[in-house]
Amino acid sequence: MENLSLLELAAAGLVVMVAFGVRGTAGFGGQAIAVPLLTLMLPLPVVVPAMTALVVLSSLAHWLRDWRSIVWREIARLAPFTLAGVLIGLYVFQVADPRALTRAFGAFVILYAGFTLITAARALPIPKGYLWPFGALLSTTAGVVGTVFGSAAGPLYVIYLNALRLDKDSFRVTITTVLLFQALMRVAGYAHLGFYDRATLLLAAAALPMMLIGTRIGNLLAGRVEQHVFNVSVALVLMVSGTALLLK
Repeated sequence: MENLSLLELAAAGLVVMVAFGVRGTAGFGGQAIAVPLLTLMLPLPVVVPAMTALVVLSSLAHWLRDWRSIVWREIARLAPFTLAGVLIGLYVFQVADPRALTRAFGAFVILYAGFTLITAARALPIPKGYLWPFGALLSTTAGVVGTVFGSAAGPLYVIYLNALRLDKDSFRVTITTVLLFQALMRVAGYAHLGFYDRATLLLAAAALPMMLIGTRIGNLLAGRVEQHVFNVSVALVLMVSGTALLLK
């Protein structure tokens, strides 16, 4: 953080505000924007734990306000597989070389952006008979990629939850709760492995005000943004940031 110029600090603050604005609007997607863009300026092992801590804080307010609409049975079903994915992800995050991890992240972001563009206009269909096994696979994968890359877990849960045809309020608070629980698992893991050092805590503290502003804006915009335009816009931002990470 100390090595960033004033322009870079301003850009980082704007990224956090927009990212949590997206999260406040859709209930997910904030880290998918924040982590790739911040990693262009800061190391991935610093960015991921810091943004995960902010996700916990931003999720709590939404969870406390709308907890009566949570579909708890689905969270209980997904939790064991999410935990398994987080544990696998923590191992990879600890042993992988940061440079290799950053380049792998860039490639992953580009693939994820392509997938988002393909599915921007419609939900991915899941045959009813395969719904639960597919949900288990998606939640495990979400645990791994969320822990290693700090992003892209939300849309994997969305594929499963969309197939359940939940109403808008139940969907939004349920996906927020799933991501909150995953983030809590990840925070505990990162802390155990020693990733919450001075640089990470400084980034989290500096980003906190912008997170609060972005979350407030997102809550005000919730339900007012056309979903297809929203999905395409996020995908295009990710395509650019993923390419930049590969070239970094």
